[in-house]
This record gives sequence, C-alpha cells and structure tokens, in this order.
Amino acid sequence: MSAPEGFQQSILRGLKRHCPNCDGKHLFEGYLKVQKICPDCGSDNGRFRVDDVASYFTILLVGHIVIAPSLAIPALWMLPLWGSFLLMLIVVLVATLGALPFIKGAVIGALFAADQKKTRS
Repeated sequence: MSAPEGFQQSILRGLKRHCPNCDGKHLFEGYLKVQKICPDCGSDNGRFRVDDVASYFTILLVGHIVIAPSLAIPALWMLPLWGSFLLMLIVVLVATLGALPFIKGAVIGALFAADQKKTRS
C-alpha cells in the first residue's frame, strides 16, 4: 500500500471510488459522504473539500453527453412536448445521479495528487 505514482493514478483510483492513496475500496461512507479516514491506510481524505466542483463537472458532462445530442434527434421532435420533456428529465436525472459519485471521487483523487506534489516540493 504505497503512495500513488502520479496524478493520473490518483484520478483513476478516485474514479473507481477508491482511496487515492492506497486504492482501498471505501472512499465513501454512503452515496456521496466522504469517509474522513481511510480504514486501510489511514489517509485523511476528509480534508479535501470538493463542494460544488463535482456538481459542476457532472452538469458539464451530462449537458454535453445527453442534452446536446438530444437536440439533434428528430424522433424526439415527433413526440408530444410532455413526452419528450418527461423522457429527457428521466435520462438527465439517471445520468446525473449515476455519474456524480464517480466524478466526486476523481476530483478527490486530483486534489490528493496536487497535495502530494505540494508536500514533496
């Protein structure tokens, strides 16, 4: 359980929702609550304040992957307005809630890597 080699590895570990330091499987206590201390390596993951950054990147990602292509699909134009609105609302909701914990983990991984670089300098 050594420290990660670099920025990319920390982000990939965070994307898996694992500890960015040791790749332990418990970065979150629940859906989005960060476990303050990693039970495997003792890393203080609670010190990384993600706040609105993960939400911003999630909205940016969902907007580009879901909303933009949906404007170009003519089949959605054939549906009644309420039908296309309901369909897009469900797709956006599922995509947003599905991606948010992974993106939050990646942001924590990036903050961990930046902190490691700062402490080594």
